[in-house]
Amino acid sequence: MFHADLREATDVRKSLDAWVELGAASKMRGFAVPGVGLHLDAKWLGDRDELEIYMPPPATGRGLLRLTLVVAARKYFEGVPHPHLWVDVGGKDVDYREITGTLEQPQELVYVVQLEDVGIGSKGVKIGLSNKVETPYGVEGFANEDKSKEPIPGGASLFRPDYDRKERLLDKHPAPFIVLQSIRVEPNFVAAWPPAEWESISGPFTDDLESAKRLLALWTERAWRRPAEDAERERFLALYQRLREREFSFDEALKAAFHSVLLTPTFRFLPSPADEDEGIAQHAIASRLSFMLWGGPPDPQLRRLAAAGKLRDPRVLDEQVDRLLADPRSDGFFRPFVMQWLELEQPITVVQDHIGKQDFRFGRHLKASMKEETISYIAQLFIENRPAQELIDSDWTMMNQILAHHYGYDEIEGAHLRKVELRRDDPRGGGILSHAGVQSMLCWMGDNWVIYRGAWALRHILDDPPPPPPLEVPELDPSAGDNRGKTFKELLMQHQENAQCAVCHKSMDPLGFAFQNFDVGGRWRDVEFDSYTWGGLDGKKVWNGAGKSRPVDAVGHLPRGEEFATFAEFKEAFLQHYMPDLTRGVMKNLIIYAAGREPDVVVLAEIRAIMKEQEPQAYPLGNLLKAVIRSQAFLNP
Repeated sequence: MFHADLREATDVRKSLDAWVELGAASKMRGFAVPGVGLHLDAKWLGDRDELEIYMPPPATGRGLLRLTLVVAARKYFEGVPHPHLWVDVGGKDVDYREITGTLEQPQELVYVVQLEDVGIGSKGVKIGLSNKVETPYGVEGFANEDKSKEPIPGGASLFRPDYDRKERLLDKHPAPFIVLQSIRVEPNFVAAWPPAEWESISGPFTDDLESAKRLLALWTERAWRRPAEDAERERFLALYQRLREREFSFDEALKAAFHSVLLTPTFRFLPSPADEDEGIAQHAIASRLSFMLWGGPPDPQLRRLAAAGKLRDPRVLDEQVDRLLADPRSDGFFRPFVMQWLELEQPITVVQDHIGKQDFRFGRHLKASMKEETISYIAQLFIENRPAQELIDSDWTMMNQILAHHYGYDEIEGAHLRKVELRRDDPRGGGILSHAGVQSMLCWMGDNWVIYRGAWALRHILDDPPPPPPLEVPELDPSAGDNRGKTFKELLMQHQENAQCAVCHKSMDPLGFAFQNFDVGGRWRDVEFDSYTWGGLDGKKVWNGAGKSRPVDAVGHLPRGEEFATFAEFKEAFLQHYMPDLTRGVMKNLIIYAAGREPDVVVLAEIRAIMKEQEPQAYPLGNLLKAVIRSQAFLNP
């Protein structure tokens, strides 16, 4: 084990001399402050400069490495964001998190890495630690974009790596530090097994057949997510015994038997809740529920309920849904479900127009936060059992510091998302259609993508997906011939005049104009360009605004003819006439996610019955989810 308490170190290199003697190496960064710890300077996302420690791996190159860090944030100016610690082991990113601990109450971070999953170089297993700046900010008296080598009056600058550190005064440094107080590395870590969370009492174990049987029984039950009969385990025990006869060690023979369990269909595939054996069916319900709402196998409580045959009881199912959603592991449901339903994996573009390139400096954290807003917003709706109409309109959203900066809100600090009440004069209002991540995602490095926005809304919000476009449809070129100088709406009229195009565009285009107030970054705008030209950005053809600006044209109509002239009127018409369409689409996507198949006529009839039951309460989303899990589509597919 390697351990260093850096709070008392004046020379970090000397404090790690014992490590060097044991085969470790390092590339040090930062500077030590006696009594405090090693200070890691803040770097931009593109910087590769980091603290590197190289640990000698086990001779086999296999096993576990456990890394324990005690860290704190240190900053000296108001408005400076918390730093983010980037941790990579063996070239694999294992964590990226906001550091909010203080010198008095630091954070302890523990990572356990399987060495077979990372790279081992000639120097050993690399551990890299770096302090990254994610949120744009300004500090009075400092030029945050200054990259010159001229002295800066009044103190150092984050972008001046050449300043003399001996002369630096910490309280004049405008960037946040991460203070590393201690580091512990265990390259040959042996984890306790069985894990405590299995709630299994099976020990003690010795090198004998009885211990092998008990361990194999425990492993098979966990892998198969149900109890296994002795006869089912017999073949795996026979493999263990044959290997012992060939002079394999206890661990090696048992590991081979464990591997063979993982090759069985029972592990690799989920059984059906309609299995003829009700015992298997009950455990199948437990697995289906857990994999849906946690993205992982059932915990001891679900397994106990399955063993007791209680997982078809509606009251028990409702209680379990509440319990699973209240657990942080429910992110394993909300994230993939929302990403799949709304196709949020599409790229988001934040552009620096003055250099014609994407903004990568703060773009990574901003783009990630823009997607997180939608995921966490929908999660909140389900957890709080909010009405489905809040998918379209509300008086709140989820924000962190970078999103608040993007939307023009003040006094929000930190990278964590929290519920924020919107200003009454915020024209966006709440709802996922107001999210910058959604609207920016549908621009694809250009302005005015009415068609994409309309098609996406039809497919994912109105449950009315347009058919795929016909082959060899020519692109609209705003710079060509008679198109030059036309407004976007005038250009799109060509779709209405072409019989092939009009089938889809008569619904997509007028709907897409509802979102014209959102610019390429998903922020609100009141003016737009009068006309457009064909240009390029990062090697791709895009629409560039040209000519004078004018008030945004947001006039359009919904698929059944309801007209609107503003985004607010669009939302009002939607809530009045299209909530059943939205709700039906949400439930169909829940069924697809839960059961892995499209709803058939029987399931659609069940959806209609659930909607009729929940309509008087305005379709609370938590109730809809529980109804899906109680449905025959979920319990008896």
